[in-house]
Amino acid sequence: MNFGTTFNVAHLEPTTHIYGPGPRFTIWLQGCTLACQGCWNTEMWPHRPQHLLDRNELLERIISTPNIEGVTLLGGEPMQQAENTLWLLQQLRTKTALNIMLYTGYERAELEGTDNWQCFEALTDLIVSGRYEHNLRNTGLLWRGSENQQLVYPVGSRLKKQDQRVNQLEIVISEHGGVTVLGYPD
Repeated sequence: MNFGTTFNVAHLEPTTHIYGPGPRFTIWLQGCTLACQGCWNTEMWPHRPQHLLDRNELLERIISTPNIEGVTLLGGEPMQQAENTLWLLQQLRTKTALNIMLYTGYERAELEGTDNWQCFEALTDLIVSGRYEHNLRNTGLLWRGSENQQLVYPVGSRLKKQDQRVNQLEIVISEHGGVTVLGYPD
């Protein structure tokens, strides 16, 4: 489903600490046809409109967020909103010094035959690649949920490779008492 210059967003967290190094703006995109068994974001699978957000407005929100070091896109599946995702990454790369992390359930080999892989590699500092595989679940991994998923640091990455054997969980309590649990729960 194409929403033009509008992102179909499932959730935004203006400041998280577990979806990449340092405090970051994290964006969960709505829609994923990969449907990995055991996925804990199944509510993000349907491509129906969730929260439509103009890409310029999203960029402005990110740029105006104080004290962040990076941006992370996940979902759902960011590659299934590739045109807007590429646009956002290009804008962030040219207008900010923020590091950029991208999650995708696609394998590198699936995307290498397209222009998308080269573009995403050129515009990101870290890609988490590969479908979640429930039989390979490991909650002790850094930034991923299953053993098969790869951390890809593209040539020119501004991030230092980190120890891959650590799990992180974040609990956010809103001003109204709502609780959101982020990360890879055991």
